[in-house]
Amino acid sequence: MRTRAFTLMELLVVIAIIGILAGLLLPVLNRAKRKAAQAACINNQNQLGLGMQMYVQDNSETYPGIASRRYGYHPEDWIYWRTDTNTYPPFTQSPILTSVPGMNKPSLRCPLDTSDTDRDNFNYGDDYGPYLFSYSFNGYGLDADGKNLGMSTVIDSSSGSPVAYPFKEGNVKSPSQKIMLAEEPGTLANWDNPDGADGRPIEDGRWVPATTTGLQGDPLTIRHGGRADVTFADDHVTPVTPDFGADTNNNLSGL
Repeated sequence: MRTRAFTLMELLVVIAIIGILAGLLLPVLNRAKRKAAQAACINNQNQLGLGMQMYVQDNSETYPGIASRRYGYHPEDWIYWRTDTNTYPPFTQSPILTSVPGMNKPSLRCPLDTSDTDRDNFNYGDDYGPYLFSYSFNGYGLDADGKNLGMSTVIDSSSGSPVAYPFKEGNVKSPSQKIMLAEEPGTLANWDNPDGADGRPIEDGRWVPATTTGLQGDPLTIRHGGRADVTFADDHVTPVTPDFGADTNNNLSGL
């Protein structure tokens, strides 16, 4: 018996059908991939929240240091992020990580935060290097009267010797509403940074809420469908918008 071969027209029809099916399936697969990445990001923050809780319990109910460029390095910093490990401790020795055994570098970075280009190209004005992680700690710092507005502890060495301004867990009002750990943009891309090319990538371990008077604030990322994953002071994690993050009702610890 002779077998009948496909005609050219039939092959083209099959190829066209496959192309249509691929066009329908790829967006679904991409959405599923992004959802899986967000789930991993939320898990990262759950781990960090646990580390923060354990640190506070072991340190007289006091939050760790601010880990910022402005205040410089201090052993109390919640994360050791500076890239020169000949001068500064490696991130693996960070207080927030050593509080929870088994945490590692991927736990500090969102799976969708994949590019360091804008971080590497940004002019920070110091030799600390870029901040290579995705998450930062709410840190208003000191006001004009020297009061620590929270949520992180501040070690100020501007007078020549370090002076500690601790921030206690009990000073946080409405902890279920106050953002503790933020997810900032790592790039200037408009899918990641609400300020786009006019913005800046995450700079250090300190999140300065965008409404902070006298300082240029840090927006939350929009990489998760217009939202960022954030950890609140009661340790629950929720995706929120940049506008939610900029509201002092949601970020000013003593309010």
